[in-house]
Amino acid sequence: MQIRAVIALLFATAPFAAATYFPGKSNNCPSNEFRFGSWCLPRGGPSKEQTPSPPKGSNCPPTQWYWNKSKGCCTPRNPPPSNPPPPQCPKDWQWNSGLSKCEPCPTPSKPPPSTPSSKPGQGGHGDKGGHGDKGGHGNKGGHGGHGGHKKRGQEKSRASLCPTGLDACPISQLIGDYECLDTAVELESCGGCASLGQGQDCTQIDGAWNVGCEQGTCVVYTCAGGFALSDDRQSCIPL
Repeated sequence: MQIRAVIALLFATAPFAAATYFPGKSNNCPSNEFRFGSWCLPRGGPSKEQTPSPPKGSNCPPTQWYWNKSKGCCTPRNPPPSNPPPPQCPKDWQWNSGLSKCEPCPTPSKPPPSTPSSKPGQGGHGDKGGHGDKGGHGNKGGHGGHGGHKKRGQEKSRASLCPTGLDACPISQLIGDYECLDTAVELESCGGCASLGQGQDCTQIDGAWNVGCEQGTCVVYTCAGGFALSDDRQSCIPL
């Protein structure tokens, strides 16, 4: 009786426990589907055009996962491998296994400024060539923009926009802005800026479950069920 009570409590307190991995088991699932916990999911999942976007504050691992609106969580496109590692969330997101989705990483609190501004309304080094007239980033010749992004109208070569070792990759949604990426290890711009048609997006390797970017080259660590790792570890081969 105690064992039954414990089992009942687990199901009551963990509504997403059904999304536990059961690789290799396809009990009562059609041949074109696979079992994921208590669910039968379609192999390959929906097309990108039919995949709904996660709700605000939620995200899915870019490799092998998609937002399943009917389940209210992220589900895989193919069967998980044996003893799968935790899913890889996008940058600045972390995996919540209980809710089966990625959540934003906590933002570290900023320490208070060590010294107050010398005069109210002044926080920089002047209007021209400095860092702002009122705590900002300058009106002329300064570092304009916010969050490390560069605005249009400033005349600097891309090579000088970022610290040594980082590439200035344009942000397609924000024309004229860029982000500094280490393309030697960046998963979605491995070996070059994806926004410029360079390098490779490692998260888009078909059948890959966990991947990495090593010295500008995509490396597959684990393939999903139904795929085998290639000899060069750069792709997954359908079985």
